Amino acid sequence: MGYKADSIYRLGWAKMNELELRKIAAAWIEVHRCSEDENGENFWAFIKLAELCDSEPEVCWKVIHLIRQLDGSDKILANLAAGPLEDLLVRHGSDFIDRVEALAEHDRQFKRLLGAVWQRDMPNNIWKRVKAVAGPSW
Repeated sequence: MGYKADSIYRLGWAKMNELELRKIAAAWIEVHRCSEDENGENFWAFIKLAELCDSEPEVCWKVIHLIRQLDGSDKILANLAAGPLEDLLVRHGSDFIDRVEALAEHDRQFKRLLGAVWQRDMPNNIWKRVKAVAGPSW
């Protein structure tokens, strides 16, 4: 790709533009498309998205949606649900649940994505609201 992952680390997240977020999303997708032996080159994106979930949940939310736009395959959606989306809802569910509910009402892919999220350490009140709008488990 000719792109150095180091530049993402040097940028403050607030200064990142759409193109830089797309690079994170595309590299995260490649990690999940490749075998474990092949994904080392892009593994930085997996780590970065996990960090974003903790430190910049709004940016994480944006990247989650970019990933959905770039690749809506079952494999990517399953990893997205069980990874970044689930982590976001566990850590910041109260900040995002209203948006989750609203989006699930009119976005069939997102509703389906929610069906692959597990409760884990998600507070019961958030989990009940997720399950109320989620598609069937898959």
